[in-house]
Amino acid sequence: MSLHFIFKQRRIYLFTLFAFSLLLQANAQNLIKNPSFETTHKCSNKTGNFYLDVKDWFVPSEGSTDYFNDCGEEMNTSQNFIGRQSVYDGSSFAGFYMYGPDNYREYITATVSEPLEKGKRYKISFMVSLADKSGLSVNQFEVLFTEDIPKSDSNKNIKIEGLREEQNINYVKSNTTVFYSNKENWICVSADFVANGTEKYMTIGNFKRNLVTKTERTGKNQRKAAYYYLDMVSLTKDVHQFNLDELYVIKDLLFTPDSFVINTNAKRELKILLRHLKRNPNLNLTIYGHSDNKGNKNYNKELSVKRAKAVGEFLLDNGLRFNRISWRGFGDKIPLANNTTKKGRLKNRRVEFVISKEKQQNTYANTVFVNQE
Repeated sequence: MSLHFIFKQRRIYLFTLFAFSLLLQANAQNLIKNPSFETTHKCSNKTGNFYLDVKDWFVPSEGSTDYFNDCGEEMNTSQNFIGRQSVYDGSSFAGFYMYGPDNYREYITATVSEPLEKGKRYKISFMVSLADKSGLSVNQFEVLFTEDIPKSDSNKNIKIEGLREEQNINYVKSNTTVFYSNKENWICVSADFVANGTEKYMTIGNFKRNLVTKTERTGKNQRKAAYYYLDMVSLTKDVHQFNLDELYVIKDLLFTPDSFVINTNAKRELKILLRHLKRNPNLNLTIYGHSDNKGNKNYNKELSVKRAKAVGEFLLDNGLRFNRISWRGFGDKIPLANNTTKKGRLKNRRVEFVISKEKQQNTYANTVFVNQE
């Protein structure tokens, strides 16, 4: 393909990956209603009343999940039957056993407010704190997505195998295996997953039997159980996603003349890109380097290659395999802005990338965005 053809077809959109992703994160829609249990039917004054007191949430088994609120007496957040904890958000939180004698379990179930898109990645997060009187902690929280509310007439662990035979499920585990043993502070539990498009209900808890649940002692003369407070549940679409075969400009990678050093802001952007590529091992990356038109054409071509290579080497140094990356330099042949101004030349000293299933892009880009200044 000639450069003349490329110039006629290409449209460029300056995509600020890091800043734009933060903006999307801040405005990402939480798909869980009543995420911090603030909307209630009444002030809770009785153990095991979560299913009666909290709006938009369910209890899927015979386990007696609890609800704590600042307005309660017996079920007050600051002083209750199993300890005390400051509220993370609002004036209330939930409480349940992740591990108890004879496989005793408690769960909470939420309705997903809109259908998840099949093949898209989503993020789950919630805050937890181990109750003061818990003598054990666990190292993993689990989340189960189902088409129907999982119902169990037992107070023991809900069996995944049985549910899988009845309906489509999506079984997700928290990312870390560190024991959640902090009784003073709230700790974030998070996980990401790819939706299968059938998720309507989300249940949080421990679906494993005691025999295969890893626990750690947290103190003497305390309950041989793991009881957790839980607050601020979030389910959002992962904003760090990229379209295939589209051209992205690493806008925060601002080179000074003659430079190919990657700055700190650009490294943050590239780590987001790196995470996406590691999650998707079937995808490959082509990197394009550019320069302004100051100086010799051959020098500009060499400098543009060094800029593209610097990005490639950063990704390689951080764990991406060599056979998934290729880079090219175009020198000053494809300006993004007018080279007669300082601002324009700064825009032209750039690096772009395309993610595709191909090992290497043979053309500059198949589809790109429109620049809106």
